[in-house]
Amino acid sequence: MKNNKTIKYRIYPKESVFSELQIRENPDEAFENAIKRGMKNPEDWMYMYSEKGRDYFKHSATRGYTSYRQFGVIESIKNILKNWGGKI
Repeated sequence: MKNNKTIKYRIYPKESVFSELQIRENPDEAFENAIKRGMKNPEDWMYMYSEKGRDYFKHSATRGYTSYRQFGVIESIKNILKNWGGKI
């Protein structure tokens, strides 16, 4: 499992209402991360934004929000060691 990609976010002009939000360039990566973290029925959710190392999703029917922690460097290293058979 390779998680050493840098997350890329869209950049908006300072005048934009979106300028304070971090929105991934590729929302599919947010879904991949959320599914690894336990998201059920991803087709029922919409990616909204990311903040402080978490991806936020809104349910399309209930409009409720949920979030999932993003994989970080430490988790990437743990996954590499786990795949090599090392104990953590």
